Amino acid sequence: MQNKLPNEIKKVWLAENILEVIGTMIGFGIVYFVLITFVAKNLVNLFLMIWAILFALVIVFDIVQILLIPYVYNFWTYQITGEYVVLHKGYIFRKQITVPLARLQTVTLEAGPLLRWQHLTELHLHTASSSEKISGLKLEDAKLFRKQLLNIIQKAGDKHD
Repeated sequence: MQNKLPNEIKKVWLAENILEVIGTMIGFGIVYFVLITFVAKNLVNLFLMIWAILFALVIVFDIVQILLIPYVYNFWTYQITGEYVVLHKGYIFRKQITVPLARLQTVTLEAGPLLRWQHLTELHLHTASSSEKISGLKLEDAKLFRKQLLNIIQKAGDKHD
């Protein structure tokens, strides 16, 4: 059975995108100030035109990302089978990632301020060759999922002893 992320992740994604827009505006504001203050006056118009075009493109891209949040949400699923953790993600380029349970070495939980704000966490699956994450799990679900995975890892280790 495929599990969807909780709806609260949409709020986190929205907050991340809004912070990105604010950061972009501040960054472009600094560039604008430097251009009008320190660049030769005959080059200012050319730089400002290029700057305005880049600024508009970045803002449009960020707004499109915000509008696509509900669509993106529909393509992010995960499931645990008898032998694998399977992740499905991507809305333009869809990706299925299969993590073999027998290869799992560690399972960790992490949560930044935006995830903690919505009582969510990020589950990291570490193997010898890669690391994958499921971002936006409810804390209780993530702890239970982690415990299940650690039990599977321990049983696999006991078989090899």
